[in-house]
Amino acid sequence: MKILILDDDNDLCTLLKMFFEKKGHAVLMANTLIDGLNIIDEHEPLIVFIDNMLPDGEGWKAAKAIKYRHPSMRINLMSGKDKSFSTAFEEDDFIWEKPITTTQLETYLQFIKK
Repeated sequence: MKILILDDDNDLCTLLKMFFEKKGHAVLMANTLIDGLNIIDEHEPLIVFIDNMLPDGEGWKAAKAIKYRHPSMRINLMSGKDKSFSTAFEEDDFIWEKPITTTQLETYLQFIKK
């Protein structure tokens, strides 16, 4: 699977990338919303992990637009803060509270393989 990690925290991006690559997935990374949206349009990843608070926009608002343009894309919103936006998401999308553990990621991968 092709996965995009969109977060302004380089360390988190690198850790997620290493985890998913060990599982055999192709991983793309971006640190800004603009770069992430360009990657989505160019590479069409199956899964997107997007931070809620990016330097150039709010992840939850972008996630809604991404889902509209790419309905089969799996959106994973990551947030360490307020989750009041959670009612705006589809059933097959996920909201992750940071920090995210490898156990949670393992469970997620098992879930999406079904």
